[in-house]
Amino acid sequence: MTRTTAWQIGWALSLAALVSASTGAAQALSRLSPSIRLDAIVDRNLGAQLAVGLAGPTAFNVRLGIDVGGGGVQRENGWIAGGRVDLLARVLSDPFRKSRWALNAGGGFGERFEQRTRPRTVAIVTVGIDGPSDGAWVPGVELGLGGGVRLGLTFRRASRTQR
Repeated sequence: MTRTTAWQIGWALSLAALVSASTGAAQALSRLSPSIRLDAIVDRNLGAQLAVGLAGPTAFNVRLGIDVGGGGVQRENGWIAGGRVDLLARVLSDPFRKSRWALNAGGGFGERFEQRTRPRTVAIVTVGIDGPSDGAWVPGVELGLGGGVRLGLTFRRASRTQR
């Protein structure tokens, strides 16, 4: 996938999420929720990153978020530093916590960084499952494609009545 195509897909998904907004911008900003995630990312080699993010609702079952992460990747010369910035829209199957478990799917784009290489833009798709919550943090697992295959453990802050 070319850099231009990845940007076009990412912007299209992001704009679709923004157009579906059902709340005003000030209300949406007041409802941003933090997240923490740990990802194993495999392209040619194995990498691991820790990321933090913010997400907010753009519709009752859509969350638009940004994640910023850093870590390392195993290359020919050993481990090198790497990082990323991802913009993702997630669609939730159970936004109001009617079930203990809930599926989600997402898409967007990201920018990948590594030492001694140029940044690269990638299109991202994810599918995941959110687990039972202690009332504040919702644990989950996600599998995704974008700059390689990624498997992530997620912890998202949420209210007692929503994911």
